[in-house]
Amino acid sequence: MAKQIIIYGLAILVAIIVLAGLLLHFFVWLYAFMRELRTINIEIGRTEGEDKRHWIRRKRRLWLSIIPFVRY
Repeated sequence: MAKQIIIYGLAILVAIIVLAGLLLHFFVWLYAFMRELRTINIEIGRTEGEDKRHWIRRKRRLWLSIIPFVRY
């Protein structure tokens, strides 16, 4: 009985550590994504013509990069 409690406790501990690592990775990715999106939106607002179209295409590629097999 005591061995089962220890095994379950360790399994829960490992699950919590893995979940915390995944959440940390997600928040680091989200911060970088939002920072890049903010930069692109600033550039869209301050440019005109061909440069503006470039930044709009770059924003579209950034949003598409959420799909796993599309590279930014």
